[in-house]
Amino acid sequence: MKFLNNVKNILKIDAKVGCSSYDVVHEDWLFKLLHFKGKKKTLRYPVLVIYAYINRPYVMDLYDEVSIIRKELNANLDVWMIDWGYPKQADKFIKIEDYIDYIDFCVEYIKEARGVEKVTLHGYCLGGDLAIVYSALYPDNVKNLVIQALPIDFRTDNALAVWARNIKPEKITDAIGNVSGDILNFAFLIVDPIRLILSKYQGLLENMDNEKFIENFLRMDKWIFDSPSIPAETFKEYIKEWYHENKLIRNEYFVKGKKVDLKKINMPVLVLVAEKDHISPPESVKPFFDKISSKDKLLLSVKKGHIGLSTSRAAKEMWDKAIEWIAKRSK
Repeated sequence: MKFLNNVKNILKIDAKVGCSSYDVVHEDWLFKLLHFKGKKKTLRYPVLVIYAYINRPYVMDLYDEVSIIRKELNANLDVWMIDWGYPKQADKFIKIEDYIDYIDFCVEYIKEARGVEKVTLHGYCLGGDLAIVYSALYPDNVKNLVIQALPIDFRTDNALAVWARNIKPEKITDAIGNVSGDILNFAFLIVDPIRLILSKYQGLLENMDNEKFIENFLRMDKWIFDSPSIPAETFKEYIKEWYHENKLIRNEYFVKGKKVDLKKINMPVLVLVAEKDHISPPESVKPFFDKISSKDKLLLSVKKGHIGLSTSRAAKEMWDKAIEWIAKRSK
């Protein structure tokens, strides 16, 4: 009876996600530029958050206690974010260069709106790759580069990289067009099924009478399964040229005929690493430090996983240092 009552209580919980208010200041078909509302913004250089196109960005603002966006706002940073939307089959021809073009539009928009000559980029996961590509192509526009849970050396031996290197992306997209979020979620789950399935739901059963635990569990579950499709052309390009051919870290990747040369990244760089990351393991980002020319660079790490880097209270000390680093270089 107690178990049934707990189940009934769970069904009543409204696990809302996203705790910070924002304005949608620009829309371009799928893509949106968001501007967060906060305290008086006393630091000069704004921060543009670039999230991965394979997930939804609100995991960085999931709820008050762990919100990275809230931490940045509380440090008097002026925070903006790109929302890549939910691609439909009509959007299957969107390429990575289209994402870079919109980042450039947003940077120019923010520069004009705020009367500044540069913007700090904060990239998460594959959004970090987009931020790196942009920073290498337009270094004069980037004040600081913050990279979180980044995969850039794709020749690692973790299960996800091995899976990606052994699929033929063109066969998948020829058959189904855009690649659904469900397919990627399956790929992520098979990487570590014991922890991501069995241990996860065992933890749920053990905390059925803990309403706060359940509420946060539901928030995370909502985010995990709220996965957009990936445009077919984007999927083919990043699987083939990043995972199969490892072009980014080898300085062999081009956007619209322009070489993405990592040596062009000369601005201050902060890299945030999750030591237990099963998607972007530490060895997939550390070679990046050797490729860039920046003299002001710092790597901070925490013993959490890919998502725990953002959502775990245990990462607070690391985030305090990270926000201090960003704020100091935003004056």
